[in-house]
Amino acid sequence: MARKEKLPKKKKSFIRRLFKWTGLTLLFLLIAIILIPIIFKDEIKELVLKEVSKSLKADVTIKDFDLTFLSTFPNVTIQLYDTKVTGRTEFKGVELASVKTIEAHVGLWDVIGGDEIKINAVHISDAKFDVRVDPDGKANYDIVIPEDEKPVEDKGPSKFKMSLKEYSLKNIEIVYDDQASDMYANIKNLNHTGEGDLTADVIDFATSTQIDELTLEMEGLSYLSKVKTNADVNLLMEFKEDDSKFTLKENNFALNNFKMSLDGFYQMLKDHDQMDLKLNTKEISFKDLLSLVPSFYQSGYESMIAKGDLKMNGEVKGRMDEKNLPGWDFGLNVKNASIKYAGLGSINNIIVDAGSKFAGGSNLDKMTLDVTKFHSEFVGNLIDANLKLRNPMTDPLIDSKVKARVNLATIGKVMPLAQGESYKGKLNADVSLNGRMSSIENEQYEKFNAKGVIELFDFLYKSKDLNEDVNVKDLTLRFSPQNLSLEKMHASMGKSDFAMDGKIDNYLGYLFGNNKEDQLLKGAFNFNSNNLDLDQIMGVSNAPAAANTASAEPAPVDPNAEPLLIPENVDFNLNTNIQKLHYNGIDVNNIKGNVNMKEEVASLNGLTMNTMGGTVGLRGSYSSKDHNKPAIDLGYNLKEIDIQEITSHFLTIGKLAPVAKYAKGKFSSNLNMKGDLTKALEPVYNTLTGDGDFFTNTVNVSGFEPLKKLGDALSMDKISNQTFKDVKAFFSFKDGKMSLKKPLKIKMSGIDTEITGSTSFTQDIDYKMLLQVPKAMIPGGIIKAAEQGIAKVNGLAPKLNIGSIPDIIPVNALVGGTVTKPVIKTDFKEALLKATGNLKDNLKEKGKEVLDKAKDSVKTIVKDKVEEVKKDLIAEKNKIMADAQKEADKLKAEAKKAADQVRAEADKQCNDGMAAAGSNPIKKKGAEVACKEVKKKAESSATKIEQEGNTKADAIMKKAQEKADAVK
Repeated sequence: MARKEKLPKKKKSFIRRLFKWTGLTLLFLLIAIILIPIIFKDEIKELVLKEVSKSLKADVTIKDFDLTFLSTFPNVTIQLYDTKVTGRTEFKGVELASVKTIEAHVGLWDVIGGDEIKINAVHISDAKFDVRVDPDGKANYDIVIPEDEKPVEDKGPSKFKMSLKEYSLKNIEIVYDDQASDMYANIKNLNHTGEGDLTADVIDFATSTQIDELTLEMEGLSYLSKVKTNADVNLLMEFKEDDSKFTLKENNFALNNFKMSLDGFYQMLKDHDQMDLKLNTKEISFKDLLSLVPSFYQSGYESMIAKGDLKMNGEVKGRMDEKNLPGWDFGLNVKNASIKYAGLGSINNIIVDAGSKFAGGSNLDKMTLDVTKFHSEFVGNLIDANLKLRNPMTDPLIDSKVKARVNLATIGKVMPLAQGESYKGKLNADVSLNGRMSSIENEQYEKFNAKGVIELFDFLYKSKDLNEDVNVKDLTLRFSPQNLSLEKMHASMGKSDFAMDGKIDNYLGYLFGNNKEDQLLKGAFNFNSNNLDLDQIMGVSNAPAAANTASAEPAPVDPNAEPLLIPENVDFNLNTNIQKLHYNGIDVNNIKGNVNMKEEVASLNGLTMNTMGGTVGLRGSYSSKDHNKPAIDLGYNLKEIDIQEITSHFLTIGKLAPVAKYAKGKFSSNLNMKGDLTKALEPVYNTLTGDGDFFTNTVNVSGFEPLKKLGDALSMDKISNQTFKDVKAFFSFKDGKMSLKKPLKIKMSGIDTEITGSTSFTQDIDYKMLLQVPKAMIPGGIIKAAEQGIAKVNGLAPKLNIGSIPDIIPVNALVGGTVTKPVIKTDFKEALLKATGNLKDNLKEKGKEVLDKAKDSVKTIVKDKVEEVKKDLIAEKNKIMADAQKEADKLKAEAKKAADQVRAEADKQCNDGMAAAGSNPIKKKGAEVACKEVKKKAESSATKIEQEGNTKADAIMKKAQEKADAVK
C-alpha cells in the first residue's frame, strides 16, 4: 500500500491569535492592577511620611492609607485617611488641619520608576483648618522648613512634583484668626474645584466655589455675617520670566442675593504690580444690596418688597509697589427707596449717597471718604446722618452730624421681630463733630466743635434669648471735644439693679487717630448695685446639688472656646460698690474695689468682699497678651472662710489641698500665685508657682484616706477622724506640686506630729511624719509583751537594770501613693525595740554574752507577739490567695474544656470528611485540604479560648494580690 503524503500543518487564523494574545495581555493587566497597589502600598506610604517629615516643622499623622488604580487607570490613586497636622513649636498642640480624606492621582510608571512622582490631581474632603497668626505675626501655617535649615541629607528636590490638572475641596471648614492684623474669618461648608494645566506657560484656568456661610470681621467691625457665597471664575494666566499676568474672563460672584462680576487684569512685573479692575453691578437691585445686611436678610427677606433707584460703581487701577497704592473710585447712590414687609408698615424716603476716591500714588492724605447723606423715615421716626473725612493720614478733618428721633416701640411695626422679642422706650440723638484732630491733640478744644447728646428713656427690651428683660430707666451720653460723658444710667434685669456714671476720654483719637498712642481710649466709671444676681441673669439654677458635694467634678469645658480678651488700646478704671451679689451659688456682700484694664491686662486693686462666712481680699492681674495662653498673677487674703463652701465652689482648692474636701471648719490664708490658663480659662497646673500660708483655730477631718491608712498601720483607729487645733502651715508650689515650706507641727489624737512633704496636682502624695507616740496609746498586748521581756532580762542580769518602756516613743511614717490610694510605711515595731535605749550603753561594762541573752530575750518576746500578729495576717493573706487560686484554676479548667471541645469537633469533622471521601483519590485529597483548614481554624479558636481564660485567671490573681498586700 502506498504511503500517504504528509499534509502541511494547518495554520491558526490571525483572528484567533489576536484574541489569544489580547486575552493574555488583558489578564496580565488585570493581575497587575490587583497586585501593584499591594506591592507598592507600604513603600509609597513610607515615602509620603518621609517627604512630609523632612519638609515640615509640624507633626503629621495618618490613620490609614490606601492605593489603587482600578477607577483611575492609568493613574494610581493614593488615598490618605484621617490626616492631622499639629503644631510643634509656638502653636504646640494646635491642629492646623484635620482632613478625613486626601486623594492624589499620580502616574503608574512614576510609581514603578520611583525617581520622581508627579501629582496630577488632588482632592480633599471633609476637612477642618484652624489658621492662626499671633500678635507678633507668627503664623501656624508657616511650617515649611527653609532649605538652608534642613539637615544635609534632607536637602535637594522632593520626589513629589506638582503637575496638577485638577483639584477639588469638598465640605471644608476654615477658621482664620489673624491677631496681628485684627482680622477674623469663618468659612463653613466650602466646596471648590479648579481645572487647567498648571504646568503650562499659558493656563486657561476655571474655578467654581460655593460657601454656605462666610463671616468676615476686621478691626472689630463685621463686614460679612454668615453670607452664602458662590463664585465661578475663569482666569487666563500667562507666565513669563519677569512677568505674570492674570486676566479675568467670564466670572460671577454672589454674596447672598448680591451678584457682581469683575473685569480686567492683575499683572505682576519685576519691580511692581499693575492692575485695572472694574466692578460690574448692572443687574443688582436695592433689595439685592439689602441681602448683605443681616438684620434684613435673616428676617423675612423673601417676602420683603424693596424699591428704589440704585447705582453702584467700583474700580481699582494703577501701580502698586512698596511706596505706591493704585487709585480707586467707589460709590453708592440710593434714591427714592423704601422697604416694606408683608403685613407691616414701610420704611420710606431712604437716601444713601456715599463714596471714596483716591487718585493713586504714595500720599494717602489725598484719599476722600464721604457719606454725603444717609436718611430714612418710618412711622413718625427720623434718622439723618452725614460724614466727611479729609487728610486721614496726617491731620484728619472730620465733619459729621447725626440726628435721630425714634420711638422704639414702632420698630416692630416696620420690621419682623423674632418670637418673644419687643422694644419700648424713646431714643433721641443730636450730635455734631467738626474740626481737625490736631486741635484735640494740642488741647485747643475751642477750635474743635463737638457737642450733642444721646438719651434713652424708659427702655424695655424682651427676648427669648435673655433670661430676664432689660430695663433702662434713663441713660444720658453727652459729647464734648474733651470727652464722652456718661452722665447717668439706671437699669435693672430681673432682681438685679445697677447704676453707672463716668466718662471716656480721647474717643475722637480712638476713632480717627493715626498712631497707637492717639488711639488709646481712656475711661473712668463708677458702678453701683444694691443687688446683682448673675446666676439669674445668666440663667443658672441656684446652687446645683453636685456643686455642694466634696466629690463634685468640674463641668466639661469646650477646648475650642475663646478666652476672655482684654482690648489692647483701652485704659479703663472701674470703681465698684455692690451691696449684694449672687454668683455660682455663692452669696457675696459688700464688694468694693477697683478694676483696671490696660494694655490687654485686667488688674484687681484692693478688691474686698464678705462671703462664705468670712472676708476676702483680692489683688493681682489677668493678662490676655498671648491670646492662646492667658496668664494670671493673683493673690488673696482670706479671713475665717468656711472650708466646705470654698472647696465646693472652687475646685482648684481641691487640687492644691486635697484634704480640704474632707475638712470642716473655718480658716484664714494668704496666697500669691502665677501661672498660665488654657483658652477655656482652666489652670495649667504645672505652670503654677507661688506660696502662701494657712491658719485655723479648729478643723475637723473625717474620711481622709491617708489618715485612715495611718491609723491602720499603727493599730490606732482614733487617728482616722481628727480635730486639729491651732494649725499653722506655710507652703509653696512649683513644677506641678504643693510643698510644705517648713515642717507642719500638729497634735493628732494627742500625738505630737511633725510633717514634711508635698502633694502633686495629679493627687500623688509624698510625706514624712514623725510621731511622738505616747506609751498609753500603744495596743496593750504589745506593751505587755515588751514589759515581760524587760522583766526577764532584769532577772537574768539584775545589775543591767534595764529601764522600762518610756512614756513617749518616736515613730516615723512615710505616706506615699495617691490621695485616694495611699501607701503607708512605718518603723513602729523597730521603734518599740529601741525604746529602752540603755542596752547598748551597758554592753561595754557587763559583757557581750549577758547582753546578747538579754537582748535576745526582749527581742524574742516582743517578736513573738509581733509574729503572732504577723501569723494572723499571713493566714489571712494566704486564705485570700488560696481562694483566688481556686477560682483561677476553675476558670482555666473550664477554658481548657471548652477549647478541647472545639478541637474534638474539628477532629470529628475531619473523620466524617475522610469517611465520605472513600477511596476516591481526588475527594480524599480535597478532604485532607479541608481537614487541615478546619483544624487550623479550630486550633486558633481553642487557643483564643484558653488565652482568654488565662487572662481572666491572671486578673483574679492580680486583684487578690492587691487585696492581700493591703492587709497590714
